[in-house]
Amino acid sequence: MKKIVVFILLLSSFNVNAQKADVRVDIFDLKEDVKKLQSENQRLSNDLSISSTKYENRILDLGAKIEDLKFELNVLKRIVEQYRNSVSDNSNSTSSPKTSTTEENVVEKTVTKPKPQSSSQCSATTQKGTRCSRSSRSNGLCWQHGG
Repeated sequence: MKKIVVFILLLSSFNVNAQKADVRVDIFDLKEDVKKLQSENQRLSNDLSISSTKYENRILDLGAKIEDLKFELNVLKRIVEQYRNSVSDNSNSTSSPKTSTTEENVVEKTVTKPKPQSSSQCSATTQKGTRCSRSSRSNGLCWQHGG
């Protein structure tokens, strides 16, 4: 009877040791998983920070473009008002009203054209706000933008 009890205790101690080894392996695996997750978390945090900064800069750029467009709109409103005044002044006088070339002259004097660049790419800006991708002619503009 004593031999059976000792044998059972001996078997249970081997079983407990095996379970301890399994638990140690599980703990090691879990620690490795934690390290991997922490590394991935750090990478994602860095990516988020970079993306956030990129979008903040884009928002600032778009805000500046909006301000530029507001300024240009006010300039164009003044040009239109000047043109209307000159047309109404001319209609009141005996001379014939000025042609549309007067409006073009006023626009050319007020709004500056893009400067030609040394590259072969058109220097004009598209409606999207990006640079035109066409090849330029001698004045720095493509066929569509007045080259």
